[in-house]
Amino acid sequence: MTKLAKLQLIGPLVLFLVIAAKELATCALAWYPSSATAWYLNLKLFGVFQRSHYMLSDHFSIPYFQLLFVAVPILLLACTGVGLRRRFPIALASNLSFTYAFFLAYAWRAVETPSLQAASLTELGYSSMLNLSAFSLSSGPHMYVLTALFIPSLLSFATSHVVYLRAVRET
Repeated sequence: MTKLAKLQLIGPLVLFLVIAAKELATCALAWYPSSATAWYLNLKLFGVFQRSHYMLSDHFSIPYFQLLFVAVPILLLACTGVGLRRRFPIALASNLSFTYAFFLAYAWRAVETPSLQAASLTELGYSSMLNLSAFSLSSGPHMYVLTALFIPSLLSFATSHVVYLRAVRET
């Protein structure tokens, strides 16, 4: 296996590990509902998955959906590509992990409620239209999770494209 193929595996592997950690935190909360640490992990650190669950539950109401139908198939696709020594399944898994990381960021922004601001009679209406803070993600512990997913997924995504550009150039 080449170094580039190993880099492509980083995105699917990190996605699987983070979603598995999220499910373990959820189980810990079910076992110890009075634990402040379990509540912190579920609401603050892994809150991004809760918001994506809200978006997905409109279509799928299956327990452990993100683990069983997102993370495991993507990881199995990557492992199949490694086992068969094929580039396409590995590249597809890395692209899907990047897509899901982007979906998580979108879900965080879409489900988040905007902050309330007091009305002011002195501001013009145009100043609120030019405010770009509406497009930013709020900071907090969930940003560590999003960053931990997004950077390896982006690296894996870019590497898969480099592999295919090299293959096209060779032919």
